[in-house]
Amino acid sequence: MKRRTALAAVAALVMTAAGTTTAAAMGTGNPYQDHQVGVTYTVYQPGFVAGLGIQHVGGDDMCPPGVDQSLTAVYGKHSGRQFTLNEGNPMCFDIGNGATVLTTTINGAKATVEAYCDPSNGQVCKASDVLKYGGNLQMTQPGTGGLRPTQIWIETFGKKNLSAQQLIQIAKGLAPVG
Repeated sequence: MKRRTALAAVAALVMTAAGTTTAAAMGTGNPYQDHQVGVTYTVYQPGFVAGLGIQHVGGDDMCPPGVDQSLTAVYGKHSGRQFTLNEGNPMCFDIGNGATVLTTTINGAKATVEAYCDPSNGQVCKASDVLKYGGNLQMTQPGTGGLRPTQIWIETFGKKNLSAQQLIQIAKGLAPVG
């Protein structure tokens, strides 16, 4: 009887763990595809990464229970050029605010580029300021295959930033994984 109880307890523990693991544990070898398994929005994977290596891809834990985890991917090195790709619906955190320096259309959706410059000093912020001070691109891409649309943020901020045009190239290279 004790053996049955112990086996039942182990089985229940395994079933509980299996039901609560994140999609990252699925193991396809592609973290974007693994993340797609666990969320109801469309996950997009970059085809262009400005020559930077991937440092991290995974879900974050900023969303409350019952809300799809956002995806965070970091490319490049903290001491060099770097960008962060965030995807979700909804986003459970805020991105830096800057001055809008460029708008464009990507896959039929409006994309806005902001520079982290200081317009209060009397100077007009320009797209070239993204390279100088950092910035971000924000857009919403459509859902595919019955999945919900995806808010996408691509941010560069640090010692060596990407340009506004590079952020746009990264955004244009995004493709749904599903």
